[in-house]
Amino acid sequence: MTTKKQAPKHLTIRPLTIYDLEQVDKLEDNGFPKNERATIEKLKYRLTVCPELTSGLFIREFIPKFQKAIDRSENGGKKGTTEETEEKGARGNGDDDEDDDEDDEDDESKTHNGYLPPSKSTILKETLIGHIIGAKCFDEHITDRSMGIPKLTKDFLPDLTIEGNDKIGHVESSRYIGIHSIVINENYRGLKLGLLLIKDYLQKMNQQDIADRIVIIAKDKLVNFYESLEFIDEGVSNCKFGGEEWHDLYYPLNHDEDDNDM
Repeated sequence: MTTKKQAPKHLTIRPLTIYDLEQVDKLEDNGFPKNERATIEKLKYRLTVCPELTSGLFIREFIPKFQKAIDRSENGGKKGTTEETEEKGARGNGDDDEDDDEDDEDDESKTHNGYLPPSKSTILKETLIGHIIGAKCFDEHITDRSMGIPKLTKDFLPDLTIEGNDKIGHVESSRYIGIHSIVINENYRGLKLGLLLIKDYLQKMNQQDIADRIVIIAKDKLVNFYESLEFIDEGVSNCKFGGEEWHDLYYPLNHDEDDNDM
């Protein structure tokens, strides 16, 4: 009998930052062959100039003291597990450790309920298991120059003294967001986490009037998947990234205000 894979607990999605570079680089290695992964120089560039167009899926681990309270809230308010209850009972009512644990639980509960805020973040560790990395591109499709890095000034801006340099890489004034990387760690595939990450990204971009469409290149075997997310296939791309054949797809962004919004 095979055990069904379950999504990990404490998942969170947030924009990536330059401080995530090491984990992002490792995930690119995990998810792509060498000819298709982004170089660390390109990753550093995109995380520096347009981190707001990225998204990371993380597993969070919390300081043990607060982990109990978080697990309890996710477990419908029940205190601990059966094993924890039996362990406490075996120690006896007069055990000093039990008194300490009760005090800790009181502190955890107060902190978790919000009227005794912790003095520092309760997050112990974040492990990146999926990411989307985008940048605005000058062209309405993914092109070689959209994936490049322009010659930069010391302020990390395109050097405008070089002709055409302002059309390479991230172009802030553009209305096209080009997605250059979507990947889920191989150990967490088959859990629809890629779908979760992409839908979250599309929703966030729809809520912001920063672009008119999202563009991407995908191999033929993934075209149906993207079409199920309302991407539109425009056929075989002129871009031959990594020496492979790709399809151009785009997703039209809808910035209509939600009638139910407050």
